[in-house]
Amino acid sequence: MSSSNYYKDLSNESLLGVYLNKVYPKIFEATKYVIKRIDNLDLQHKGVDLVLTNKNITYYVDEKAQLDYLNKSLPTFAFELSYLKNDNLHKGWLYDGHKLTNIYFLITNIYTKNGKDLSDGIRKVKITGVYRDKLIQVLNDLGLSAPKLSEIDKKIRLKSEHGKIPIKELNPKTEGYIYYSKDNKAESPINLVLKLKFLEKTKISSVLFNS
Repeated sequence: MSSSNYYKDLSNESLLGVYLNKVYPKIFEATKYVIKRIDNLDLQHKGVDLVLTNKNITYYVDEKAQLDYLNKSLPTFAFELSYLKNDNLHKGWLYDGHKLTNIYFLITNIYTKNGKDLSDGIRKVKITGVYRDKLIQVLNDLGLSAPKLSEIDKKIRLKSEHGKIPIKELNPKTEGYIYYSKDNKAESPINLVLKLKFLEKTKISSVLFNS
């Protein structure tokens, strides 16, 4: 990614955050949950963008936004299994033991008021909540435990096949598949790409907001 693209993405992320800060109180008003955005970099690195509290209940929320796909409605979301940094292999955020995340907020269907410039305003978004533990449990039940996915990950990197890779545990048309971004991403991530309808059907997720 060029430096200009990096700063553009950073700006878009900030602009989206301002918009979401106005949306969240409306979502959680009825449930009495209080939501707070976290600016602490150490907590952010641990997968905490937001803290959601209600009396003695606290959830750590990681926002995951499809900012690379503005003005598009994708049927899937990518969950990171691994990536490279300085030629060293690292666990992706889904199974990173250092992350404190309880819930992912998947921010999709991001439509702007003017082209790909968020500074002119956001027309609509969809926010889907996903419990991390529930997602991992459903994957376990399908035979996709953390060790199994790690094994698949290693085999894919050895073969160096860029692109979509079906696996027997998931129906690629209705559930999901693996995607290796070997040629178009600097960190060469391997992602578990899951259908949003599959997440809803298995009660892993719930739609919190769809403007």
